[in-house]
Amino acid sequence: MSLDGNCEECKQENTRFDWCKECNAKRFQQNFKNWTSGNNDIDKFIQDTQLSATLWLEVLEWIPYNKFHDIEYIAKGGFGKVYSAKWIDGYIDKWDNENQNWKRNNSNMFVALKSLNNSENVTLEFINEIKLHSKIGAYTENVIIAYGITQDPETKNYMMVLEYAENGSLRNYLNKSYSGLNWEDKLKYLSNIACGLGKIHENELTHRDLHIGNVLMNDSETIITDMGLCKPADYKESESAKN
Repeated sequence: MSLDGNCEECKQENTRFDWCKECNAKRFQQNFKNWTSGNNDIDKFIQDTQLSATLWLEVLEWIPYNKFHDIEYIAKGGFGKVYSAKWIDGYIDKWDNENQNWKRNNSNMFVALKSLNNSENVTLEFINEIKLHSKIGAYTENVIIAYGITQDPETKNYMMVLEYAENGSLRNYLNKSYSGLNWEDKLKYLSNIACGLGKIHENELTHRDLHIGNVLMNDSETIITDMGLCKPADYKESESAKN
């Protein structure tokens, strides 16, 4: 008997607990006609993640900007800006057979909205970064989770919808709280970072931009973010420049 149970609809074994890949893929596909990002590459990317998802953490959504409120600017980096916001609906958890709709969790949850400069013209780098957050964040608590993509209606910049870390960057946290930390705290934070890096390396990737500004604090956990420069372990800069 499967520990993940059987699908209530097709009666086949679930791919993960409360998640039937085949049935959920059909449900997502039937809804493709009801939304668009306005960009074919983004549409196809989101659709591909929905069709291949084996659990809710692998699902990305197109999330209309009006589904967010209390949007506040947090910081600006070399590649764009980051905002905090509350997401009205919350993330998809599983299919609710009784109500014939998606069951969602954490309505009005905090999320981070990360925009990239001039991303109205979507680049492979933008899609690659959110793909890596989705692929790796789904399987470790120590890499930021991606929920989907939205678009600022004023700037037209596309924005990643990411897990929110309420205590900000490790750099800011240490500036405020270092004197109160004991060795147990410090070792725990290092262990969290090592676990996140371990999962990245298991996928034969290197982060290539890891520093305390790209490690966030959520409660008492450290979480790796900013996967934009992440590359395969055998990536060679010189070869890329030639192509």
